[in-house]
Amino acid sequence: MLDRFKKRSRRAKGLPAEAASPFPARPSFAPYVVVHTLSGNGVTIRRYDSLEENDPVLPEGCVAWVRVVGVHDAGLVQTIGKRFGLHALLLEDVLDTGHRPVIEDYDEHIFILLRLLAYSAEERRVLAEQVGLAAGDGFVLTFQEREHNLWDDVALRLEKGGNKTARRSQPHLTHALISAILDDYILTLGQLAEEIEGIEQTLLSDGGSEALTEIYRLKREVLFLHRSLWPLREVLGRFVKDEAIASDPATAVLWNDIQQDVYQVLDAVETLREMLSEMVGLSMTKAELRMNAVGQYLTLVATIFLPLNFLVGFFGMNFDNLPLKSEEWGIYGLLGFMGLTVVGMAAYFYRKHWLTGQGESR
Repeated sequence: MLDRFKKRSRRAKGLPAEAASPFPARPSFAPYVVVHTLSGNGVTIRRYDSLEENDPVLPEGCVAWVRVVGVHDAGLVQTIGKRFGLHALLLEDVLDTGHRPVIEDYDEHIFILLRLLAYSAEERRVLAEQVGLAAGDGFVLTFQEREHNLWDDVALRLEKGGNKTARRSQPHLTHALISAILDDYILTLGQLAEEIEGIEQTLLSDGGSEALTEIYRLKREVLFLHRSLWPLREVLGRFVKDEAIASDPATAVLWNDIQQDVYQVLDAVETLREMLSEMVGLSMTKAELRMNAVGQYLTLVATIFLPLNFLVGFFGMNFDNLPLKSEEWGIYGLLGFMGLTVVGMAAYFYRKHWLTGQGESR
């Protein structure tokens, strides 16, 4: 898990951030831009492989959703930034893909950095990618590191005529895009929950050290989720209380809805953490019970041999006048008595259910 946090430390030392990234240092595709021009009449989509030749044209009275796919081309990001008047610090945050979640108000536009989290069944770990949103008057810019289908459903609904409010309103479009990210969080948590339930069933049946190893692996993944999402609670709470947001009831409703969704996600993360902690406790308890069972059997064996040792020691003393020592059948009588002692004690233990590990309390 630690390699997912090393990117920031390497940047602080002056090393390239790509050196510690769990993803390929540079995506293999060429960055491109997709512009969704939204209006009451419909949606027009245009792809730009180079902005030097064709700049996106934003008609008056429309909302533009500009998707920048691939931020490994600094020139492309800077061109987009100049086109929409983005702050230089904002562009720096977009290019530095190791930031924690943040929401900043730059007066003319707001900027949001989030983490896209997806559970990889092959690698059995949570993979993280930074996504950024810049929302201004009549436009929403999204920056993503790699090609993925995160916002395909949003684009499809817009094309088919659904979510008409988002076509006319930048805040509603921003809300739809952020909600898609939060829905993806729920999906990731659901995948982890299924795996946790599977480990729990294994642990309840006959889980050993392998189940405990899996529990600690999942604890690391959930911890990574918690560290990735918890800062969002703080920055979002501070942003919602901002005077500019609170003064607009329509916008405030949207951000409050996002805040509630974030709380729901964080509650789910906490639930998974509690489940894993309880499973660790259950595993330790089962291990202690197994050790107690072994100790119980050893105690029973020692208890059975205690009178036998006494008899053997007593009749093994070097005295001539010991009972039965001069009798020819003495040894057989002693062995028979020892056998009856073993049988009697075993029957008593069985009656008390001590041999089955369910002994009586009295």
